[in-house]
Amino acid sequence: MKYYQQVEPLTGGQLDRSKFHIPNVNKSSERLDQLSDGTPIQTKALVSSVEVKESKSGARWLQLTVTTSNGMMRAKHWLRGKEDDLLSIYESGVIELSGKIDVYPKPDGAKSITIDRVQPISRDEAISLLPGLPGEETIEQFAEELFRILETLSPDYRQIAMSLLESVWDDFVLSPAALYHHHNYVGGLLKHTVCMLRLGYRIQEQDDYLATVFRIIKEAEQLHKVDVWNTMNGVKIEQAYKGTFESLYAACEAIAEKKEPLNWNELALGILYHDIGKLYEYSHLLSSPKRFEKLFAVEGTSETTGISINPMGTLIGHMPYGGLLFEQSQRASGIVLPLDVHHRIWHMILSHHGKREWGSSVLPMTTEAWMLHLIDLLDARFEKWARVHEEL
Repeated sequence: MKYYQQVEPLTGGQLDRSKFHIPNVNKSSERLDQLSDGTPIQTKALVSSVEVKESKSGARWLQLTVTTSNGMMRAKHWLRGKEDDLLSIYESGVIELSGKIDVYPKPDGAKSITIDRVQPISRDEAISLLPGLPGEETIEQFAEELFRILETLSPDYRQIAMSLLESVWDDFVLSPAALYHHHNYVGGLLKHTVCMLRLGYRIQEQDDYLATVFRIIKEAEQLHKVDVWNTMNGVKIEQAYKGTFESLYAACEAIAEKKEPLNWNELALGILYHDIGKLYEYSHLLSSPKRFEKLFAVEGTSETTGISINPMGTLIGHMPYGGLLFEQSQRASGIVLPLDVHHRIWHMILSHHGKREWGSSVLPMTTEAWMLHLIDLLDARFEKWARVHEEL
């Protein structure tokens, strides 16, 4: 078995395109964060956030987060008596900017854009500006594998999963899985979910599934050692796995103590629902503005431009949203689950971050909850590692 995304995909899935539409999202091979200090740029962009800032000396500027077809980046625009005009342009959410790449502190600090000029453009010009899947990866390939994996489930569990997808597909297929740390692009949540399901399926089909997990973690340690070696030799690199292995081995110890078989049906539903609440915690240009009305008896829209944190979504968080979506889709499916199974699936959703300081509502207590946390951590960290190493 090879590590993580190189684990053999499940093939042969049937995708009903009349029910599950696959959008066409253009991708760019260039990335803003690969440009050097002082490089002039002119690009169309989506404004994810804008805030007026003031220094102790009285200098004022707009602090921004912008998204283009080649990445997300922080930006600033110095205010020199044009605050109202500039704010109205940026609050339109869709712009064309001119400026340069700035590195602070020099020479190896964070990159941002210093904007000199800006003008509004139409929303129609901006749909292709959201960052897409890396390399040659496509939404279609992950969608096909998703349905192939769901075919491995028992009928009741598959029916609950299909009920969810029929309800949220248009948002799910485009949603990012995070704002900065991992899978922060269109289709990121779909990819994250499918790669976790793939890894979970390949682990559970082994006679000694925990031994397989140990081999996977050892391969992750090898990747981390490369980063540590580079750092020791003066290569500035973000260590994606830093602080990860204590939690991975804690999960292994908890699983080993229980000495239980792994329930694939329950684990698969836990994986499918664990981050689905991010449809509400995050927003982007293509988010369904009335998606909250499908979940609650409420009125009102929630619109945005670039990929951003939804201010209402943060009041609840993606874990409770995931549980609510599980409840809704289970009822819509007509499947009645045993009380203990129902609570174990809810428990996986609420505990998958593994620690309260990492945002878990409760701590993992079951074999499947610990395995979900472990797989989630491996997948997120490898994705982060892969994106960092694209740039070396």
